[in-house]
Amino acid sequence: MSRSWQVIPGGLAWGDRRFVWGSRTYVMGILNVTPDSFSDGGRYLDPGAAEEHALAMAEAGADVIDIGAESTRPGAVPVPADEERRRLLPVIRRLAPRLDVPISVDTYKAEVARAALEEGAAMINDVGGLHRDPAMVQVAAAYRVPVVAMHARPHGDTAYADFWGEVLGFLQAAIDRAASAGLPREMVIVDPGFGFGKTPEQNLDLVRQLPRLRVLGAPVLLGTSRKSTIGRVLDLPVDQRLEGTAATVALAVARGVDLVRVHDVVPMVRLVRMADAVVRHPRWEAPSPLAPGGAPPARGTGVIQLRGLRFVACHGVLPEEHKSPQPFLVDVDLGVDVTAAAARDDLSFTIDYAEVHRRVARILEGPHRRLIETLACAVADDLLAAFPVGWVRVRVAKPEAPLPGPSQGAAVEVWRGREPRSSWI
Repeated sequence: MSRSWQVIPGGLAWGDRRFVWGSRTYVMGILNVTPDSFSDGGRYLDPGAAEEHALAMAEAGADVIDIGAESTRPGAVPVPADEERRRLLPVIRRLAPRLDVPISVDTYKAEVARAALEEGAAMINDVGGLHRDPAMVQVAAAYRVPVVAMHARPHGDTAYADFWGEVLGFLQAAIDRAASAGLPREMVIVDPGFGFGKTPEQNLDLVRQLPRLRVLGAPVLLGTSRKSTIGRVLDLPVDQRLEGTAATVALAVARGVDLVRVHDVVPMVRLVRMADAVVRHPRWEAPSPLAPGGAPPARGTGVIQLRGLRFVACHGVLPEEHKSPQPFLVDVDLGVDVTAAAARDDLSFTIDYAEVHRRVARILEGPHRRLIETLACAVADDLLAAFPVGWVRVRVAKPEAPLPGPSQGAAVEVWRGREPRSSWI
């Protein structure tokens, strides 16, 4: 690898390339050098054809090129590591000096990943989720490269006792395994595994409830491109699933996805840029107390406030904070139009405060997080996605933060919104 990765505030840097999570949606272009992939198998077996296609995807705006040499479609014949390397390495060798975006290697075999990194790959996309090959996490840590950990079940089993509980638990275990091996947590990207060991309805639920992955405190990748669930819903063959893919990608962007993995880079880059223009906003400063021009807020505009939600949990950087519970206090503001609820005096026309509390509790009482910044952002993202509100403000306080002198603790406040800051009250 000619360039190394660095952890930066809010994301990662590869040379002069910045991946700042939450600022926009990043596009991973798919390059299959396989004879049997479900969508484009056989088209790019020739290294020259593969090289030109990768360069074209980068020119069209792909932020990462993901190269795979073994099909993961249902029923695909496993490929020996030697054959996988034979297909992969000549392509990576040709591309690495020419691409100014990172190359990701799509493999679940540690020995293949290691060989690809030696030839110039800069990232690992592990459909085994750091579970299938125990050595994969050591390779990622040794080369200090980001790794995508995808949720998948062996043998395509779709019977779950607790679907979301298993997906989140699997991915949390992958993050913990990486951290234990010495890979910074910031270098683990999670993928819920759309199309892997899931029914069509379960796959659709992944898109529908994508913000639930925010409790993991990791950037989220989603790969829906041309998959069979889209074919089942629309009753269309693989070469006619562009619009279905576009719908899932747009919805994922609206739900805060960080990366999308796609075959059709040109239309998908345009799509995510347009979707980002609609749904992404700067991390604003404190909301203005007045509407544009200093006028009072519009009639009906209101703020639901929950104050002093108290939780006892193990979050923090220090080793002792991993084991010793301490209190956390959470304040939540939700910008809503209260007109209908006030006129009808009916809970169904407003936000259920108890449900807000439950969602905050699931995150604060969930997996260990090192930073209260991570907790606050996870809560804000989840609430904005879950409720019909214009904006969300979340404050997470740590009254017993281990500071070197007398204090009242530490706190972080974050804002998220669909509306311009000037419309907040």
